[in-house]
Amino acid sequence: LEIKAPHFQEVVDFCKQESVELVIVGPEQMLADGLADVLSSNGIQVFGPSQSAAEIESSKAYAKAFMQRHSIPTAEYKSFKGKESLQGALEYIDSRPYDVVVKASGLA
Repeated sequence: LEIKAPHFQEVVDFCKQESVELVIVGPEQMLADGLADVLSSNGIQVFGPSQSAAEIESSKAYAKAFMQRHSIPTAEYKSFKGKESLQGALEYIDSRPYDVVVKASGLA
């Protein structure tokens, strides 16, 4: 069954037609796209986080902000978005007295 977000009705229909009692959602992209929410809202038991809870995996910027907000130890970070912030990002990297890791936000 080919699954394409956000058109999850085919999955719901398949689960109901085949009397599927539990769905374990993977890969992460389906969680980030909200498949667990759709299944749950249609009365199908699902193992996997909601779309909002999956954001901690799907957005590095969200995860780092979450850790900072809740005093969870994590490396220093700074977020930059879009081409317009490239110069600021380069200046930040140059200003650090240590090597800097650059990561794109989103799923790998």
